[in-house]
Amino acid sequence: MEKFNISMVGLLEILTFWSGCMYLSDLHQPWLLPEIQQALQSISPKQFSLWEWQDAVAYITGERLMFKSQEQAADFLKNYQKPKETGGSYGT
Repeated sequence: MEKFNISMVGLLEILTFWSGCMYLSDLHQPWLLPEIQQALQSISPKQFSLWEWQDAVAYITGERLMFKSQEQAADFLKNYQKPKETGGSYGT
């Protein structure tokens, strides 16, 4: 059996596995954000390209942002808070 090599797997796939998600698409779920942020603590920003970090930010948050470094993108995700949804009240 081959040894697991992190360089052969992308950032989103690593976050999916380390967050306990069954599917990559689960990373969109707001309730998983704490697990994603916990997984990020074990990842060195330099392990992945700036492009891959920006892609992860866009995929997880839905916000397409540009960063100057991998560290900046990683810090953004580590501290990201999902915006509170504001909805109208029914029957008022």
